Amino acid sequence: MSARIAVRPSAARLAGALLALSLVTAGCGGSTPDPEHPSESPTTDAGDGASDAGGASDAGGASDGGGQTAAAVPQEAYPITPAPEGFTPPDPCSGEGAYFAEIGGTATPDLPERAGESLTITAEGIEGADAQLTATLGDGNSRPIEDITLGETATIDLWTISVTSVCEDTQQVEFDVID
Repeated sequence: MSARIAVRPSAARLAGALLALSLVTAGCGGSTPDPEHPSESPTTDAGDGASDAGGASDAGGASDGGGQTAAAVPQEAYPITPAPEGFTPPDPCSGEGAYFAEIGGTATPDLPERAGESLTITAEGIEGADAQLTATLGDGNSRPIEDITLGETATIDLWTISVTSVCEDTQQVEFDVID
């Protein structure tokens, strides 16, 4: 009967094998020139040692930093929190809110600053009982607020607003700032 002997590689052999494997995979990461078009190398131009990644032209023009403009990232609307169950809304358009904004205008009076930051709420439109508002932070970053109605709240950075009235007849939205 033959005896099987378990062979365990030493730590040095294992480390050497891992190093060799990483070197092989690192070497395989590069591109090779197309044999049919040797002058069209996908890597840098070996003739002058300069890369074409910066956007410089062969005519000697200066690079414009790559020539690409970053696409605008769509801003998600600030989410709203629905009114609590059993909420009894006040009469609409009764002047209940501490702040109001007419369509196309910003909230009056100005919202209080918090931690040195400011917030401006703009009323963009009203559809039935829903108001479309936009929040602009002091740094100029504007984002819409999801359609919001009476009794609902929205948290914008350090502020939470609560809509107290959406007046389609007078085209204004009233709200409070909750601490």
